[in-house]
Amino acid sequence: MQGTAASYHHSRTTYTVLSLFVVAVLVLGFINEPLLVSRVQTVSLNIQNLNLKRKKDKFPFPDFNRYRHTRTLSPEESGLRNPGDRAIIVGDTHGMNRSLHNLLATLSYDPRKDTLFLAGDLLAKSSEAGSLAILDFLSQRQQGVCFPDIEPKRPEKASASDARPQSKCKGVYAVRGNHDQMIVQWRAWRDWFEPLQLTFPSANLYPRRFSVPSFPSVTSTESATFDAGPPVGTGSQFLALIESEWLRDRTNDPSGSASDPQEWADTARKRAVGTWRAEWWKRIPQPGRGRAKKDWIMFGDHYWIARDMKPEHARFLYSLPLVIHVPSEHFFLVHGGLLPLDPRRPADDERQPLAHPPSPDDIRDGPAHDDDYEYALLKLDPPQGILQHLSGSRNTTDEEIEELRAVQERSILEDVPHNRDPWVVLNMRGVRKSGKVTRRSDKGKPWAKIWNGQMKRCAGFKQDIAHTESSVEDDEQEDELDRSITRFRVAEGREKDKDDDESPLPCYPSTVVYGHAASRDLDVRRWTVGLDTGCLYGRRLTSLVLQRRRSKSQGPTQTSPTDEEEDEDEDEEDESSEEEEDELDEYASDGPFGAVNSRFARVAGGSVVSRTRKPKSWTRPIRFGDKHSDLEAKLVSVKCPKAGDLAGP
Repeated sequence: MQGTAASYHHSRTTYTVLSLFVVAVLVLGFINEPLLVSRVQTVSLNIQNLNLKRKKDKFPFPDFNRYRHTRTLSPEESGLRNPGDRAIIVGDTHGMNRSLHNLLATLSYDPRKDTLFLAGDLLAKSSEAGSLAILDFLSQRQQGVCFPDIEPKRPEKASASDARPQSKCKGVYAVRGNHDQMIVQWRAWRDWFEPLQLTFPSANLYPRRFSVPSFPSVTSTESATFDAGPPVGTGSQFLALIESEWLRDRTNDPSGSASDPQEWADTARKRAVGTWRAEWWKRIPQPGRGRAKKDWIMFGDHYWIARDMKPEHARFLYSLPLVIHVPSEHFFLVHGGLLPLDPRRPADDERQPLAHPPSPDDIRDGPAHDDDYEYALLKLDPPQGILQHLSGSRNTTDEEIEELRAVQERSILEDVPHNRDPWVVLNMRGVRKSGKVTRRSDKGKPWAKIWNGQMKRCAGFKQDIAHTESSVEDDEQEDELDRSITRFRVAEGREKDKDDDESPLPCYPSTVVYGHAASRDLDVRRWTVGLDTGCLYGRRLTSLVLQRRRSKSQGPTQTSPTDEEEDEDEDEEDESSEEEEDELDEYASDGPFGAVNSRFARVAGGSVVSRTRKPKSWTRPIRFGDKHSDLEAKLVSVKCPKAGDLAGP
């Protein structure tokens, strides 16, 4: 009996210790649970308190924007060191892969001599296949693959001539467009969402069917049932589930709610309230209001491109900055636009970057905060290689002036808060009288006009007024020359505004090259060049080609179109004048491409694009950069196919 009692006492003690240990673990778990960031989350559903009202609390999403504000290129990276090298800047492609390669073929693009730039909106709004093909091409080129379709020779078959060092491929640079940014958001979100794991209670604890109001009419008094189905445990499984359901509904009823992907997603989100699906849906972002009303459109083309791209495609998109600055040539590349001053203040306010001569004190590790600006601002990366030649003497050398110009150009990015607002840089088309930026082309003053108005006032750091007056006269003569040599839709309305101030400013001018404004077509002014000529809408794809000036004996290789071809094209242009942001064309697959590009066209069963008919092309010289610059600039444009022409050659 004593042995039995001792054994019983020992067992009871062990049980008590184990119970206390389990309780302690549970208590510690509850205490520390809010501090843990885990991929596995346990979710409990309160079925008895089913609430069909949307929760006001927003889910604490990570930042999916992956912004990088500015990339500053060295003279070597700009691709304009040698007279034979070129910098080719291409306007908005929007996934028009065939048109992009037609343009490159027209230019005789050589990746060993030509540095390629793109002005944003590389993707979306045409075909997914075309967007993925462009991503393939650019990501391969960024990795240094000059001719990906040419396999390297085997060592045993290599000849003596092959032992010579190969020319290094030139770089490929691009800025983000507003549509590229939407794809970045979706892809970054998928990278976060797909590995998520949610652990739900046993399926026996709640019914699979719930009585909910009929949809899509949430206010209806009729009842319907919704089968939530068995729960899934990972984000990738849930996405596969709802994607298959949407495709099924769209196939079964093409004119039903599934014809509008966002309407279908809103309905599915409401039906999921009170079920395990609601836990997944609240981790999927929804479209916002105002600026964000076009973000997070479920099952749109941005969503599918983000889903189907390769990991190297995502890395390429994440690396794209909002602005590329080339100080050696004094120009910026941006998608939407930049402002030379804060439009809320007078142009001669001491806080304006062009209102005072630049100094080393203007270089900061971070931008000054603007408490009056209502939106979040980005921080610029620390400057590299600036102020290397300043001696501090009064008689500045040419090298020091170049350094000071680079300082002032960076101050434009830092001191104007609008230029650190990502939405402005990606979407701006005009500025209202209140100083607020608008994305609409028919509202406010075009930002390019503001930029040119300020740059014409630049008189150098010594404020040589005589120089300013002569430079204004020279600019007017150059504008007149631009009109005579360019038959594209060169910018109109160059007349001076009555309220424009012409007093000199201590600055040197710089140029902005941009895209985004398809409704304005080719917009060439003295210090801005707009390259979006509506390729997406069957008009043209245009590039700006920069090269060190050659001797007169070396003329352009491209031929000019006949007057009949120009008149025919201008008639076709007039048929396409709708606003870019309000138009969405669904194009057919582009098909594989011959030569170098066939490696990148990810289209199954398409027909090979014929190269027997060369695309129509136009070449026009323009003024670019400083008055005495040795840069030669020209516009080269090719025709783009209309919607019905994309499926075939």
